[in-house]
Amino acid sequence: MNTLKRNILFKGILTFSNYIIGFVTFPYITRILGPSNFGLVNFAQNTVDYFLLFAAMGINTIGTREIAAVKDDPVKRSHVYSSILGTNVFFTIITLAIFFILIGIIPRFHEHRELFYIGSAKIVFSLFIVEWLFTGTENFRYITIRSLIIRLIYVISVFLFIKSPEDYLLYFILTTGVVVINSIINFVYSRKFVSLIWKSFKKGQFIKSNIRLGIYSIMTSMYITFNVMYLGLVSSDTEVGYYSTAVKLYFVAVSLFSAFTAVMMPRMSALRANNEKEQVQKYIIKSFRLIFLIASPIIIISEFFSTDIIVLLSGYGYDPSVLPMRIIMPALFLVWISQVLAFQTLIPLRKDNILLISSLIGGGLAILLNILITPRLQATGTAITLLSCEFAVTGFYMWYTVKKRIINFPDYSEWLKAVLFALPYIIICFVSQLVFEGWFAFSSALVFSALYFYFLKPKKLINK
Repeated sequence: MNTLKRNILFKGILTFSNYIIGFVTFPYITRILGPSNFGLVNFAQNTVDYFLLFAAMGINTIGTREIAAVKDDPVKRSHVYSSILGTNVFFTIITLAIFFILIGIIPRFHEHRELFYIGSAKIVFSLFIVEWLFTGTENFRYITIRSLIIRLIYVISVFLFIKSPEDYLLYFILTTGVVVINSIINFVYSRKFVSLIWKSFKKGQFIKSNIRLGIYSIMTSMYITFNVMYLGLVSSDTEVGYYSTAVKLYFVAVSLFSAFTAVMMPRMSALRANNEKEQVQKYIIKSFRLIFLIASPIIIISEFFSTDIIVLLSGYGYDPSVLPMRIIMPALFLVWISQVLAFQTLIPLRKDNILLISSLIGGGLAILLNILITPRLQATGTAITLLSCEFAVTGFYMWYTVKKRIINFPDYSEWLKAVLFALPYIIICFVSQLVFEGWFAFSSALVFSALYFYFLKPKKLINK
């Protein structure tokens, strides 16, 4: 097995196992905490994550790209590492100062200040997680093993200690603790590969790039992270709980493909640096074929059986999550395409300004839609915002890459095959609902869809 395939395997195992763990704990937590406390924790978590964006800005992307470029030179690697870490420290200190001020002056934050004080540990320790160092050096084996062990400890702790709705605070401590432990282990282990060089640490070499990519991350978060915080501000914790349940499967699927993209980005950066355009195009086409094959069954099955999936994830009492889920799931196809165009094409080409423009389009639309429809439609309005923004961002990426002839998109025959491959899934789901009822219909659709996918021989289709 070559290095690329091994890295994809490790990253795939990590991402898949993380969400298997999530599917194990999620139904338990939603049932124990209930929609209100579950929504409160998600409100606090998403708010902390939003401030974390300001602390990290574009560090993860810059770190991966720049470390990948010098990974074989220990001296240059340490200089780049120190400069990136110094940049991260600068932005983290500013973010923490603003975060603590807002806890004191925003009533909603002050009311639940104990949650936000706990969450501040995530902002502090994320500074030292330096995951970009190990991603840039393609050390996915270490990342996978470390994360699996810590996640396993987390799962055991959840089932041992979370027993009632009043344990929501302890649950938040456990989720924050995962980041703290990962950061400590990573920072200690990083000493084997890099050393801190003070001259480079205080140089601020990547501040401008960090701001550009940081604005991209922040504006993108307007329809991923900020919208949940805004929903909590204009509605209720219960509505946040409904939306968080509706979006769960979507983010699982997005993250599975992100695992593939995370492995491909350093490889594509190296290929672009060596001007290997044919190999780049080959990987791009394979990525699109992968999207065609995988997105269709996930979207179609979730649309037909959204009610069953919501009950499976969270139990009864989450019926208002069904409509938002049906609205959100088609965005999966869009976001996977945008990941290929952004992380496998534009970032390796250092087209940071294009990512910035796309984020301004998506973020601006998110602000507008959140203000106009979220107060009235609540969780459903937040779902509409997410879908609309993903459509706008992906459309811009496609327009730009076609206009500049950066890559060759799959021709019409590839798109036609994608449609034809998807039709049997629709037939399977329709017939299953016609012949069976409830869980029997859902189960039969899953089984026959899996059999159909198996006989498609997806590996041959992707590699042809």
